[in-house]
Amino acid sequence: MMYFPYFRGRQYDLLALKDIAEQRCLPPNIIPIIEPVRDIRALPQTIAAFMAANHPLVIIANPTVSDYALTQQKLHDWHEWANDPNLIVGHILTPTTLPDDVTPSPDQPTLLIAHHYDELVAVQHAGWLETPTYLLVPPEARVRQLVSRSSISLFDHAWLPDHDQTYANLVDGFFSDDWVLANLLGYQGVSDYTIGGHYYSEHGYPAKAVTLHLTYFAGEQLRIHRFVSDDRTDFSHPKEKFFQAVAKLAAWLPQQPTAVQTPAAKQLAAYHEQQYFPGLGVVKRLSLVHHLQTMAAYFSQHYPA
Repeated sequence: MMYFPYFRGRQYDLLALKDIAEQRCLPPNIIPIIEPVRDIRALPQTIAAFMAANHPLVIIANPTVSDYALTQQKLHDWHEWANDPNLIVGHILTPTTLPDDVTPSPDQPTLLIAHHYDELVAVQHAGWLETPTYLLVPPEARVRQLVSRSSISLFDHAWLPDHDQTYANLVDGFFSDDWVLANLLGYQGVSDYTIGGHYYSEHGYPAKAVTLHLTYFAGEQLRIHRFVSDDRTDFSHPKEKFFQAVAKLAAWLPQQPTAVQTPAAKQLAAYHEQQYFPGLGVVKRLSLVHHLQTMAAYFSQHYPA
């Protein structure tokens, strides 16, 4: 069983991945995917950390969100690692994707992401569906009927509330058990957009509440607990709202099993004791680090590579 957590290359995503690479806690069957969205220094720094840790990492060569792909002269390029055997060059299937883009070499695997059934039909008719080393597809019955080769299911489990709902309406809930279904349905592995979700906005979006997200396992089921500020009336005072939310986390965490109390979760809880607001970017980074630490521990125990 493999797990490909999918990240858009925002600053806090990349810093979370860099932290994880430096901790060297990921088992070899957890391989993060980065779709670059910004030309920032954290991108090559993150790749360098994974290459130094001798851990595989996927970089999407043709990102389809933001204007990163349209920037001709990049200040922080990743191509100096393009031939490193630990760097898997991935592609999102588009009308311009060619078989050569996803043809692996003896030393370097490739990865292809197909978001739509019709695209897969076209590639199958063209005769190169078997070409990429890894194929990520939506977990749909018609796709399983079409694709006979080994594949990875890609699904978005993150939930964004609409204007009539808030995270406070669903404090604790189911997040994923894709690995269980993968065993039943014959997938080689699973992929998701972690707690960040598939939706991407160049400038983010405002929220009236500050919400901290922590994933945790209950048996084979991954659940998510949300700690929401009590003040949700307007968009002001993020610092005070953070303290309201983190106080709930600090009260909840000591009551949980040891596996839930990751170093990242403990660091978040410590901000309550310190009454220190590190900024929402740091909070998002630590929530992602916690998720990866949680998944690493689970996969190391249940799906040793």
